[in-house]
Amino acid sequence: MYTGDTDAWSYCDTSQVEEAKIFVKMLPIFISSIFCYLPFSFFFTLTAPASSTMNTKLMGVKIAPASLYAVAVVIQFIVLVMYNRFIVPVMQRYTSSRYYSTTSHLVRAGVGFVFAMLGTGVAALVERKRRMAEDPKDLSFLWPLPQFICVGLMEILSFVGLMEFFSNQLPVQLKSLSSSMVFCIVGTAIWLDGALVAIIGRVTRHGDKENGWLDGMGFESTRLDLFYAFLTGLEFLCFLIFVFCARRYLLSQRSQ
Repeated sequence: MYTGDTDAWSYCDTSQVEEAKIFVKMLPIFISSIFCYLPFSFFFTLTAPASSTMNTKLMGVKIAPASLYAVAVVIQFIVLVMYNRFIVPVMQRYTSSRYYSTTSHLVRAGVGFVFAMLGTGVAALVERKRRMAEDPKDLSFLWPLPQFICVGLMEILSFVGLMEFFSNQLPVQLKSLSSSMVFCIVGTAIWLDGALVAIIGRVTRHGDKENGWLDGMGFESTRLDLFYAFLTGLEFLCFLIFVFCARRYLLSQRSQ
């Protein structure tokens, strides 16, 4: 590698080459995780506003649908304690001590993506029920509650799992990048969501008079049920790709 010194050429030593190889091997997991995070922002940007069309009163008190976000936070606290207390010891018992940490981190992230898929599936069913109701005000705004439980489980499992995976596998000189890599995954996924909405709107729009799935001034004219169903299928495909990449990485680690 040329360092700018005009008098000599400098080459990477063996350790630097191995560190670069480790980073490159993790890129498939990094990229597949981005696509697994695609549904994440839609739970917050679409579900809560759609819930505002339902009955937002609870025991006579009007509740803001955005308060459902608190459910996801509470779920995260509960799962974090239970995971470290019960699940980690079981994985240590049945997994090789040399590789259990890497395996458990990837399994944790994978389970989080499963909950993301379940969340979009539940969202499609709830939105379908809301559309078929004669008056959405007859439905309680708590119907989307399972979605927020799923998104809470997704966030605490996948986010922490990926952060611990990168921190555990990155070379010492790059360990400080572990948290930033996870935030980069989430940020890139949210950025791609805008492109996904534009593509879905363009593909599902027929002519100038017929609106697409996400067109319209209100949630009465949108087809969020079909959009969430599409996200469920997309999440399933991305999850399979993530499992393939994670399995290849684990096999390459064990072969060494």
